[in-house]
Amino acid sequence: MTSPDYSFDWTIAPVSTATFFSENFEKAPLRVARNDPDYYGDLLSFADIDRVVTTMGLSVPEITVTRSAGDITAADYAYESGFVDPVRVNQLFDDGATVILSGLHERLPNLARFSRALESVFSSRVQTNIYMTQAQSQGFRAHYDDHDVIVLQIAGTKEWRFYDTPIELPLTSQAYDPGQVQVGEETDRFLLQPGDMLYVPRGLAHDAVATGEPSLHITTGLMCRTWADVLVEAVNIMAHRDPSLRHALPPGYANPGYDFSAHQAAFEAMLGRIAEGAPLGKLMESFKQDFLTGRVPRVEGQMAELVKLKTLGIDSQVGARPHLIHDLIHLEEEATVRLVCHGAEIELPDFAKDALDFAVTTRAFRVGDLPGELDDAGKLVLVRRLVREGLMVIH
Repeated sequence: MTSPDYSFDWTIAPVSTATFFSENFEKAPLRVARNDPDYYGDLLSFADIDRVVTTMGLSVPEITVTRSAGDITAADYAYESGFVDPVRVNQLFDDGATVILSGLHERLPNLARFSRALESVFSSRVQTNIYMTQAQSQGFRAHYDDHDVIVLQIAGTKEWRFYDTPIELPLTSQAYDPGQVQVGEETDRFLLQPGDMLYVPRGLAHDAVATGEPSLHITTGLMCRTWADVLVEAVNIMAHRDPSLRHALPPGYANPGYDFSAHQAAFEAMLGRIAEGAPLGKLMESFKQDFLTGRVPRVEGQMAELVKLKTLGIDSQVGARPHLIHDLIHLEEEATVRLVCHGAEIELPDFAKDALDFAVTTRAFRVGDLPGELDDAGKLVLVRRLVREGLMVIH
């Protein structure tokens, strides 16, 4: 089974998105066993990895080679320039090492579509790490991640083991340190087969070992912002507005016996002013705009779309690219509407609002069926603009 858009619904099926967010997200792991080894087959293959490693001229850390014993360094598989030696990479893999490819969603179109689909659901940046592990081998000892991960088993099998959650929902500053953190006792063990999916919330300690044949899996990291990020930004905003937050700490506060309690009331008053003066709506809007403007275009086939524009007509079938994340703002004083998407802004007269909204949210329609006040000439102008901007395609 495949999906042209690799949606999140497809990724976790038959579990529903609503169930995932109510019962699993940041709470508990989720394993989906399908008995369908080809379910994720279109996303990645060993042949894809062979092509990437041997022909794309990657460098460290785009490729990392590791072993649980920790006896491999970059000098074992990369030149002084940082570029990897594909022959050495494959030799080390054949000798039992794990090969990790980072950011392959920036190079392979299907992985890019999959990543974009997840971004549209989580409103966060995602990153892929591809793990190719030799049979009976292990890349890392037990550890936890400081971000949630979604694992898709592509080929081979891996035995996963869960342990405790030493730190609940760790921050990046609380990354796993084997010298400081104990993973605890094993709590679960299972085999992940090709076509299976696994969600691991951050903080849950785990490890995995390839079994009787080489394993290939995709680990997708969800780089979600937290409420702590919002609070930090709120303090930053208010510190620029309120001089009382910029006063120096009391002289001598580091001396023995200093009475901090004398400042408790003032501290609580500062927290109150921060909550009142940095409205949540404006803070969230700032995070939203930062996410939207930083989401660079992924416009596979764009050159061909521009060629198709020469034959665009009122009866042409067109549609929005999948998984667009956008913001449509009506600027009443300027009598315009502004679309923020793909890191760019498009501003049009406000009478184009209904047609613009429909165009970037509808996957397939006839140009002439655009709603709103535009005449046929205006509809063609709008569609041409959106195709040129990489927001629409011509079917």
